[in-house]
This record gives sequence, C-alpha cells and structure tokens, in this order.
Amino acid sequence: MRVLTSLLIVLITGLALAQEAYYPNREGLSWTYSNGETQTMGAQVTIAGESASVLTHYFQGVPISEDYLVYDETGVRTLGTAAGGQTLLYTPYLSVYAPEPLQIGQSWKSTARVSDFEISLSAEVLAVRGVQTAAGRFNALLIRQQTVTSTGGQTVLDLYFVPTVGVVRFVTPDGTVIDLIEKNF
Repeated sequence: MRVLTSLLIVLITGLALAQEAYYPNREGLSWTYSNGETQTMGAQVTIAGESASVLTHYFQGVPISEDYLVYDETGVRTLGTAAGGQTLLYTPYLSVYAPEPLQIGQSWKSTARVSDFEISLSAEVLAVRGVQTAAGRFNALLIRQQTVTSTGGQTVLDLYFVPTVGVVRFVTPDGTVIDLIEKNF
C-alpha cells in the first residue's frame, strides 16, 4: 500500500507539472539568473480594480522591484511597477506577451502613460533557438523586445522564452548574456 501511495504522489506531481500554464504564473514559482537576480511569483493583489499577480525581482536576496501582471486570454499585460517606495501605474497597460501560442513572425505593441511620460513596448517572435543554460537545454522562442519612452530612452532586449518554463536567457543591448541557472517549479 505504501508503494502504491508513493506512486500516486509521483504521478499526481508529474501531472501537475505537465499542466503548467503556457505563461507560468503560479504563486511560489521562481527563476534565478546568472546576474544574481531572482524573480518570484507572489500572491494576487488588486491594482486599478484588476486582480494581478505580483512578480518580485530580488538582487542578491534583496527585493528591488515588483511588477503587477495580468494573465488572461489577451496574453500577459503589466498594470504597473513598484520600486524605491514608489508605485507607477500604466494607463491603460502594457502588453508583455501576445495571446498563446506564440509563433514566428508574430508581433505586438502597446503604449501607456506613466506619470508624466509615455512608454511603448513592442515585440516580435524572430525564431526558435536551442539554448543551453545551467538550468537545462531548451528550444526557446527568440523574442526581440523594444522599449521606447517619450523622454528619449530606448532599450532593445532579446528574450529566449520557453512555454511553460519562462525566460531562460536575456541578451542585453551591450551583448551581455544572462542565463537561467535555477528554476523552482
């Protein structure tokens, strides 16, 4: 009986992992990257009248910011961010990811007002690439994400996204590669 119970627990755990959301967003999930950052999915909060998941960014164990994310049929959108004791809400919101499943050639764009400036986020799925990190080997969707502000700021970031896992690699504008080194699912 004990062996049967153990097998059932392993089977149920395996099924739960196999059914992870396309865009993982369960409370307690965490991703640790080679630059010392850990991102942890927290509880739901109400922001601007909507229920949002809190993604907390830690650097070397110290919380540095939070993102307020909504996961629904429109994809993933952010309602705002908090850092340094200040919360900035996006009006209306920014689309982080398009509805699932993502496909090569797919693109999306959104613009929101934040405080006294505008921010635009655009992204395009460019390719599928094999990626080897300390956390494993993945076939990832290469997404080029560009952020532009009305104050003249601009950033281009390459994200390597794996459905049901999340971002396994970031490549910054200066070519720095930041890899996923540990995932807690």
